[in-house]
Parts: sequence; C-alpha cells; structure tokens
Amino acid sequence: MSRHVDVIVIGAGPAGLAASAALAEMGLDILTLDEQHRVGGQIYRNVEEAPKAAHALFGPDYTRGLDLTQRFRKSGARYEPGACVWQAESDGTVCYSQNGVSRRVVANYIVAATGAMERPMPIPGWTLPGVMGAGAANNLAKEAGLTPSGRVVLAGSGPLLLLEASLLVKKGVNIAAVLETTPSMPSIRALPRAPQALLRADFLLKGAFMLREIKRSGVPHYKGVTGIRALGEEAVESVEATCGEKKLHLKADMLLLHFGVIPNTHIFRQMGCRMAWHAGQRCWIPACDPWGRTNFENVFAAGDGAGVSGAPAARYKGELAALEIARCLGILSEEERNARALPLRKALMHDAWPRPFIDALYAPRPGQFLFTDDTVLCRCENVTVGDVHKVVKEGVRDLNEIKIITRCGMGPCQGRMCGPALAEVVGAALGVSPHRTGQLSVRTPLKPIPLEEIAAMDLSSGPDGGNWLLDKK
Repeated sequence: MSRHVDVIVIGAGPAGLAASAALAEMGLDILTLDEQHRVGGQIYRNVEEAPKAAHALFGPDYTRGLDLTQRFRKSGARYEPGACVWQAESDGTVCYSQNGVSRRVVANYIVAATGAMERPMPIPGWTLPGVMGAGAANNLAKEAGLTPSGRVVLAGSGPLLLLEASLLVKKGVNIAAVLETTPSMPSIRALPRAPQALLRADFLLKGAFMLREIKRSGVPHYKGVTGIRALGEEAVESVEATCGEKKLHLKADMLLLHFGVIPNTHIFRQMGCRMAWHAGQRCWIPACDPWGRTNFENVFAAGDGAGVSGAPAARYKGELAALEIARCLGILSEEERNARALPLRKALMHDAWPRPFIDALYAPRPGQFLFTDDTVLCRCENVTVGDVHKVVKEGVRDLNEIKIITRCGMGPCQGRMCGPALAEVVGAALGVSPHRTGQLSVRTPLKPIPLEEIAAMDLSSGPDGGNWLLDKK
C-alpha cells in the first residue's frame, strides 16, 4: 500500500523549509524529502552544524538560515534526509530512494523546491581534474571546511564568482587571478536598470565590499576576458585566456568556473509542467501563477527552481505556495490568505528591485557559446561540439533528435551538465535563440538507481488501479 500525506515538499532549502514549516504549523501532514543529509539547501548548507569560524566567514546571510531551520524543526513536518526523488507525477505520486530502498508516497499536493544549479559552460579542458565549479568549492567549504590548495584561478561571471574569490582571499588561498567575462563597463541593457537597483543600496554595497576585498589583496583581476582554456596532461596545469589585446597564461593547480546559476527544472519537465523561457536569465522556468501553481492544480514550484531570485525571495515564495494550498484545503479563507500574503508580496517586491540589473549585468556575453569543435560538450558520453555541429549541418534541428543521434544528454545526468549548452550551440549554429531549439526530454528515473530497488517495490496499486510505473510515458 502507498503512504498518503497532505503535501510532499521536495527540497529542504529556503523555499522548501519555509513551505514545509508554514503548512505543518497549520496542522497538515507534511513530508519533506531532500537529497542532502542536512537541511539548508545550498545557501544554508550545514548551517546547523557549522562551527563559529564558518559563520564568521560566510557572514550574517548564512547565519540567518538558523532561524528558518529552527522553525522547520519545531513545525512538526516529517523530514527525510538523503532521499533522492527519482520520479514525480502530476497525480501526486512521488518515488524516492533512501538508504538503498525505494518508496512511493502519494500526496494531495506537491511543492517542488528544487533550487538552482550552476550554469554549465563547457570550455576546452573543463574535464581535467582540478577544474570544478566555484559553487561546488563553496559547498565543500560549508560542508567539510575544505579549502583549495596550490595556485587557484577563478573564471567566469556573476556575484557568486566574486563572493567565492573574496572568501578565498580571507582564507589566505593563493589566487593566481580572477578572470571575469563581464565587461568593465555595464552593458547597454544593464544601465537603464541601474536606478531601480539603487533602491537596494545595501545589496549593491555587498558587491562593492567583495570587489574591495579582492582589490586590497593584490590579486590580478581581469574583466572582459574571452577564450578561457584549461591546459594540462593528467590534471590542470595552466589556464589561458585573452583580455583585450593581452594574452594571459597562468600557472594553476585548480580552476574554479562559474557562469551564473539557473533553475534546476528536471522534475518539472518530467512531470510535464508547462515551461516558459526567461530571456533575462537565458533559461527555462516552470510557468506559474503568482502563488507558484503550475499548469497542474496540485503542483507548485517555489524558490530558485521557479526562477533564480535568491534566498530571501525563495523563503517568501515558499510561504506563498503554502498559503494557497491552505486555502485550497479549506484551512484559510481567501481573505485570510490574502492578508497573510500581503507582507510577503511587499518583501518580495523590495527584494526583487536589483534583480533586472543583476540579470542584465551578468548575462552571457555574445559569442560566449561559440565553442571550438574539439570542446567536450557532454561529459557523460564524451560528445564534442564538433559532433553536434556535424549533425546540425546534416539538417537536424530538434534537440531530442540530436540527442538520439549523438547521445548528447543520454548519460546519468540526463543533460544537467550539457542540456543548456547544447541548446546554445545549436541555436548559435542556426542563428536563432536557444529556446527555439526546444528542450531535452526527461525520463524516469530522474537520478540513477539500482534496478533491484524498483524490483522490490509494489508496482500493482497505482492511483488508477493499473501498473503506475509501467503505464507512465
């Protein structure tokens, strides 16, 4: 028999914790599933167990997560850590793997708070050992207190790149250089949005302080960089790039890449949620109403998984989804829901003021996706950009056809590490926006699981009385 709950919340980051706590506080039976073994998501990773030194390093924005985790712990929501969701359906069915056992749960409502991921940006040599995401390095610092050793180069664009550089400066890491693809002067698209961003001067000051930290350290900081390459035999040994007329060649033991973050949308696409193209963030997001409801009445998207807007906004969106679910279940009237939502919407609007400027300032540069043919695009299946170009020249236009022919996106990650870049490569080759090329299809299971786990499950009692797993497309 399947276990049944009122609401399943997928993800225990800011949005998931806020939604879970709000719903549980209203007396609902809430199950919160999270792939990590501790609550907090990426921004508040390990916040409950982190030593004082970590809180001092990451600052008040990190420590602020303790209020949310404590509220969640007291709310009564049931929490399953280390739970990898590998299937979710719009009928409320969710399957997850935990400690080598797969289970099925059915809920009246699903809140998917899957967060964001670093935008994959293939460069020559990015598969070499020693090349990793700056966000991944940040996670390792929070989770295990690990710090890069040797000569470190940071390359890419976005606030997180500067944040990681400033944190490494504080830790005394040997930073060879920071290579920003962002131009020295804000783009024409960004400048008109600057006055609105100034309404959140406190937010902009954080960026100014990070830049000051980097400058004071004496670390070389280049802007408008192009042609980033990682070189080496068994591991990264050096990094090459171009800055204006200057050719850069930097010795490096580690290269940390970051080109912004995009929503983690695999679960929405697997459920068949309608997707919308976000031109500002150059990515797909689930199409939602102001409460986070998707085209399915019982499926909600909350937090950065529904569009990157940061931790505070994610919390507000999680609470808004909870309020609408409570109204649907008859716990709140429409008037009560609206009254509770009003301060959240005001806070959300205030928090969103700098976002258009940030999106425009750190938007991918023209030509950034014109990779060389020998660049590995799909790490799982070792498919190069040249392999894709060859198929496009033969007249293939659809991403899923290209996937079938080249196997790009067919690996264990199901296109997480190559899908966005594949769309950019095909779009650039055809001279169209990447959203015109479609999206890679996502199939069950969302994450690799042993077949023995599926074999051990009861597959006979689907919501429609049939074989719920095998009947799915």
